[in-house]
Amino acid sequence: MADRVTEPYLVGLEAIAGELLRGKWCVYLHEWLGDDLDLPGWQVEVATHAERAGVEVCFVEIPRKDMTLVANVRALPSFEQVTESVAALEHYRDLTADDPAAVARWSAQ
Repeated sequence: MADRVTEPYLVGLEAIAGELLRGKWCVYLHEWLGDDLDLPGWQVEVATHAERAGVEVCFVEIPRKDMTLVANVRALPSFEQVTESVAALEHYRDLTADDPAAVARWSAQ
């Protein structure tokens, strides 16, 4: 399992299962869903892709932060790892609040 939080980056629905298989976990800002998906619909899409890859996922909504954690039930992150991930995304959110193009730059990394 990955043991530290890295710089935030975006992965598409199809790539989430691969990240989870590698022992990573994903925390998503709800604003990344855009206009095409709502949270329940996104969770169904993620679970469908993960099931095809043989990954059993769990979702933990973090409502006060408008974030959702997605994890492989066989490789759950620790509380400290989740806390660090949330802090990193809050920092990212603060940095990009005045720059909508920043999401495109981060997703290209």
